[in-house]
Amino acid sequence: MYFACEAVLPRVFLHSFGSSMHLLPTFTRALMRRPAANFAEGLTSSAHLGAPDYDLALQQHDAYAQALRDCGLEVTILPPDERFPDGHFVEDPFVIFRDLAFQCRSGAPSRENEGESLKPHLAHLRTVEPPPAARIDGGDVLFCADRVLVGISGRSNFAGFKALRAALRSVKSDIRVDPVPFSGVLHLKSGLTEPAPGFLIRDPALQTEYDLGWAQVIDLPPEEGYAADVMPVNDTLFIAANCPKACEAASRHCERVIGLDLSEFVKMDGGLTCLSLRY
Repeated sequence: MYFACEAVLPRVFLHSFGSSMHLLPTFTRALMRRPAANFAEGLTSSAHLGAPDYDLALQQHDAYAQALRDCGLEVTILPPDERFPDGHFVEDPFVIFRDLAFQCRSGAPSRENEGESLKPHLAHLRTVEPPPAARIDGGDVLFCADRVLVGISGRSNFAGFKALRAALRSVKSDIRVDPVPFSGVLHLKSGLTEPAPGFLIRDPALQTEYDLGWAQVIDLPPEEGYAADVMPVNDTLFIAANCPKACEAASRHCERVIGLDLSEFVKMDGGLTCLSLRY
């Protein structure tokens, strides 16, 4: 199930993702993978939230896929792969920009080879692989209206940042790509995203010395921190369900705000952007 934030809509539509965000085209496709039956064996720092319910996770995955279809995207869902309990988090193995598919090499050894199973389904794109020392997860890569932020964390290092920057500049020579060392959350996008140009939403748990003064930053209350991972898809903004402060903040800038319940994926450190590759 998903829902619009009826209490705060409609609003004046201040930004159009398809036209204003020059780094992001209109999305027409999404690649997803069905969670495997052993997905609870994946990596997580959120064991205090309890074990995920597999059947409920499948229902939430179905609703997520349908929501993308309702936005006009052609959604491809790959079968489960029990070799990779985290394999449904397909955003981490690749970063897609225009005709480029940058294959990531995760800093988490158990996830290092997930990209190979996705590669055949991205054969129409130009694939670039980083050097062996480069470690990076797609969840640490945030495309903003005028720059790309690359989180430096336990999963992504400076060598990964440099490799991605070089690959992106092979597509757009003047693209701005900034390293963002941070702590407090798993991935950069776990705690910071851009719902609309010049507007950032942040989990207060995320700590960084990177200067965010170029944008308006809204800090969520700690209990809604996981809702900082929002997902713009063309003229729709998806946010975590049941987070009224996040919904209120997002609706100041976006006309169509839809909540999705991903409670079982949150238990595995997942969020909205993790479950699909959108391009």
